[in-house]
Amino acid sequence: MTSMWQMFLEVFQVGLFWLTQFYGGHLAAAIVSFSILARLALLPLTVRLTLRARAHARKLQALRPELGRIRDRWKDDPQRLRTETLAVYQRRGLRPVDSGVLKGSLVQTPVFIGLFHAVRAALTSRGGEQTLLWVSNLARPDVGVAMIAFGLVGLSSLAGASQSQPGWTLAIPAVSAAAMAMMLSAGFGLYLAASGVVGTLQGLIVRRIEAGERSPA
Repeated sequence: MTSMWQMFLEVFQVGLFWLTQFYGGHLAAAIVSFSILARLALLPLTVRLTLRARAHARKLQALRPELGRIRDRWKDDPQRLRTETLAVYQRRGLRPVDSGVLKGSLVQTPVFIGLFHAVRAALTSRGGEQTLLWVSNLARPDVGVAMIAFGLVGLSSLAGASQSQPGWTLAIPAVSAAAMAMMLSAGFGLYLAASGVVGTLQGLIVRRIEAGERSPA
């Protein structure tokens, strides 16, 4: 199992190395391109999972008034409250958490780990030799790159936001991206920024599909 995992990680390293050679040794261009290509490969899956998760969230939202009445009625009886709440979910054929979305998210995890591993390995071996515009060393954090990651990941959050989503939650991915870019490296910040570009595309696709489903035939 360990050797198979190592082979899986090496696929990403070889892919990033090949792209670096393709761009004449420019690691920054390779990181951006490789990150976008990997995210685009997952796009059909992530769009489908996002649509499913949003549909599930809307169904749960519709249950809130009924669940609120149950909570008010049985607030002094936790056991009855739990039983009645589960009965509502069962009648509607719902679960509090969609297991299909969770499984789909787990499928994506090895790809993101592979990307992270490949970028880190490339930066460890060559990052100090690489520059990009004002960035003198891709292996070190850079405020400018972190701000770019913040903006593009934030745009991705806005594109994929649902109507019921609290506004303050939209800032969490962007702030997290900027913090990780500052803690890790400018090269990793480029990976996050590239992911934000594809995330924005995903959000726009999901919005278009949902708008088509709502429009009358």
